[in-house]
Amino acid sequence: MALAAFLAAVALVVWGTLTRRLDVSITLPLGAVLYGALALGPSAGRAALAAFNYSMFEVLASLVLAMALGYLMRSRREAIASGLTAVGPRFAAFAIPAAIGLLPMPGGAYVSAVVADPLYRYMGLESDERTFLNYWMRHIWVPVWPLFQGVLITSAVLSEPVTRVVSWSWPASVAAVAAGVAIGAPRVRRTQMGGRLRDAAALWPLAAVAALSFLLPIYAAVAVTLAAFTLAYRTPAREVATAFRYALTPRIIAIIISSLVFSEYIRESGLGQALAGYLGGAALLAVFAVPLLIGIATGLEFTFAGLAFPPLSPLLHGYNLSLAFMGGFLGVMLSPAHSCLVLTLDYYKSDARKVYGLLARAAAIAAAVAASLYAALALF
Repeated sequence: MALAAFLAAVALVVWGTLTRRLDVSITLPLGAVLYGALALGPSAGRAALAAFNYSMFEVLASLVLAMALGYLMRSRREAIASGLTAVGPRFAAFAIPAAIGLLPMPGGAYVSAVVADPLYRYMGLESDERTFLNYWMRHIWVPVWPLFQGVLITSAVLSEPVTRVVSWSWPASVAAVAAGVAIGAPRVRRTQMGGRLRDAAALWPLAAVAALSFLLPIYAAVAVTLAAFTLAYRTPAREVATAFRYALTPRIIAIIISSLVFSEYIRESGLGQALAGYLGGAALLAVFAVPLLIGIATGLEFTFAGLAFPPLSPLLHGYNLSLAFMGGFLGVMLSPAHSCLVLTLDYYKSDARKVYGLLARAAAIAAAVAASLYAALALF
């Protein structure tokens, strides 16, 4: 029943997004309610309440603060783009979202979308191309960067140090980079747009968040940086208020809450263990497919590690872990519930179907590269 309910809920969310009949802020809550009712019955209400915990507060606070910081950083986006463009405009088209992607902020793709937009417009990129480049390159570090919760959760689940986890998961990031460049490079046009390397100092808020996140919870690190930014640039109070009004978008908050409730339903119903059991006869398929399905359903980078990896943990040592991260990464990237995708689609006013066409091609390339790397590494 849990698997059938899961497939029905995911089909509802995907149908609404791709047909544009219903917004994901409506289909995702409906999908979560459908899954909870079918898989948990009367206990769904208790499980939903359990999702309203510190983790939800941390995600929501981080998202709101990150969006407010991104809104205010629009005033510095020319300088940031100039600093990275000084290395080369085509390099900058990929490097801007990748650099900002080093910060594990929910909805952080909005920050990179704001910064990269002037360069993308100068290059004449279509809205779907801008959305793809920003969204995909923003997430290439998910399998390897220690600040991402998924890496830390994996370290705890496998009882292995982070360095060991990264030594096994890196092929997934290499595959993600290869796919992003393969799809993006033919679309990124050569230009004569110049820049000044010293302008890269405008990236200091991102460096500050990264440094502070080793000392503070991510929402606190963003809050401190946001306060420092407003003081450093003497941002008027009315502009700060406008930034928070933008950040407190009910639609985005509804998506995040629904994703976390859905995740709690999946955990409570034991779907991860059930999926692993169904695929038990095909170990490598299970390692890839279970995180993929969990990622599609929730749209959150850390949930596939927290929900899919524990039942699969006996299979995840060595380079098998790279396949698991590849599955989870692709699931999250293809999920209509992913807040970064929703924000980037909104910012660039893109057609979701055109963007999904690019994402599907990138996903196929990434999966092929990851499989090839796995096969090559398995020989040694």
